[in-house]
Amino acid sequence: MSDKRIAFQGEPGAYSEEALYLLHPDAASQPQREFRDVAEAVLARRAEYGLLPIENSLVGSVATNFDLIAESGLAVVAEVVSAVHHCLLALPGAPTAGLRRVISHPVALAQCERFLRGLAGVEIVAFYDTAGAAAEVARCRDPALGAVAGALAGRRYGLAVAAERIEDEPHNQTRFLLVAREPVSLAPGVAAKTTLRLKLPHRPGTLARALAPFADAGLNLTKLESRPDRTTPWQYLFYLDVEARAAEPAMQDVRLALERQGAEVKVLGEYPRFTPRV
Repeated sequence: MSDKRIAFQGEPGAYSEEALYLLHPDAASQPQREFRDVAEAVLARRAEYGLLPIENSLVGSVATNFDLIAESGLAVVAEVVSAVHHCLLALPGAPTAGLRRVISHPVALAQCERFLRGLAGVEIVAFYDTAGAAAEVARCRDPALGAVAGALAGRRYGLAVAAERIEDEPHNQTRFLLVAREPVSLAPGVAAKTTLRLKLPHRPGTLARALAPFADAGLNLTKLESRPDRTTPWQYLFYLDVEARAAEPAMQDVRLALERQGAEVKVLGEYPRFTPRV
């Protein structure tokens, strides 16, 4: 799948672009303004794949992207976990002591709070995007302006890394899902994961009963997320990640058990498990 067009949300140099190169180093990246634009680029065949963040190890889920995948009809075909290492970027030759304002996305600023507190006399300002903040520094050519973004953004916009790995927590990681118009066929023996959406009857105890077949089959659930059912107020849909192939006998038995309980089961995709780098 090299030389494929992969759509992602954000400006060039965004952390999503860093992540897609972990999957496909030779990909042609396509920046998009919104997550929905990523899905639409794939559906309209302007891109072969789209990359969507689904959860962060510190902040939690990007839950609306589960809804986007399910509603778009796209299939999950891969996952990737990317370490998020924030840098302080500035114009080449600009001294750190001369910075008077640092801009970035509010989440990135919050994740670098300890470092940023140590910058005396520097105003910390929220911006719409991390890579966009780097682009703004390059555009303004102001040596007193810095940005918090990734190293790729620094290279994209010709900025210098004034400080690296400035995040408060060293184990900051984001998991992304790669989506396509059609599901993929996995080779035999590949360790796989399946993402499901469940719609359960609105009765007491249905979630507990729905989870029991997974435990009985010895299948490991790595994620369980509830989302509002937009068709019925105050009812919920459940998204699950299971370490198994959709077609293996244990999963088929679980699906039959769920359907006997009255659950609606939708497979959003099966894909190779990604092993995060330490």
